[in-house]
Amino acid sequence: MMDSIKISKALSDPIRYKILLMMINADRCKLSDCYCSSDEGICNCDIMSSLGLIQSRVSYHMKELVEAGLVLEKARGKWKYYALNQPIIKEYIKQLEVDFKL
Repeated sequence: MMDSIKISKALSDPIRYKILLMMINADRCKLSDCYCSSDEGICNCDIMSSLGLIQSRVSYHMKELVEAGLVLEKARGKWKYYALNQPIIKEYIKQLEVDFKL
């Protein structure tokens, strides 16, 4: 179930917002030298290199996005891959339209 407040709180952080925009706009296989594919999502190393963050900061921000339901996480070996949870994002947008009578 979608939690609008939790999602709004997660999106209020500029870094997490940038991560989501990066996930939407990224040409995943050109971000870094890591193995990546579009069906797995974006690798945490791609986020690190693109935003200049250390691994612990990426993990912290991704944990917040996963807990909010915005991102799905998949472990593969030593790397984690993240994909947008599009149904939740679409539901959140629809709920905002209802809440704000748009």
